[in-house]
Amino acid sequence: MATATKTTTGKVYLTYVDQWLDTLPAADSEDFREFADVTPSVIEIWVYAGILKYPGTFNDLSRWVKMKYKKLNRREILNSEIAALHSDVQDLRMAINSGEIKGNDGAARLASLEKELRSHIETSERMNRTTDKRGLILAGADRVMRELTTIFKDDPQFSEPIENAMNAIWAKLYSEVSSS
Repeated sequence: MATATKTTTGKVYLTYVDQWLDTLPAADSEDFREFADVTPSVIEIWVYAGILKYPGTFNDLSRWVKMKYKKLNRREILNSEIAALHSDVQDLRMAINSGEIKGNDGAARLASLEKELRSHIETSERMNRTTDKRGLILAGADRVMRELTTIFKDDPQFSEPIENAMNAIWAKLYSEVSSS
């Protein structure tokens, strides 16, 4: 549930994330919003927010993403297709066994449905492996970057070069895991 927050300047924010985004440079705020729009994973959005020093909670960010950007739940869609195909296979088998459908016709249709079902299951497993791998890599990178920030936060000599290096590493790492 969003509650309005009024700042000392009189500006009203419906979410903590919007308030945080207003504190960022305009280019960073715009880049983050664009990233949140095109990225299907809330976890990846959370990691990117961490790079930009988002101080809020994951739940606040997750609610903000759901409120601002409609995300297709590809896993849910694929799983419902798998369940429907499985049901179709069972129905076809019963129709063949009861004699409603001739054996030859039924066998060909059954083979086709089973092949499609196996393909959907393989796609689901591949999607899960890829998502798990990306999430672990990005979460690990986020942890390392947060630790570096904490270690060098009081040393102005290192803070800016480390921040620049982290931004470059984040961009490279994200492009690598996105293309794999």
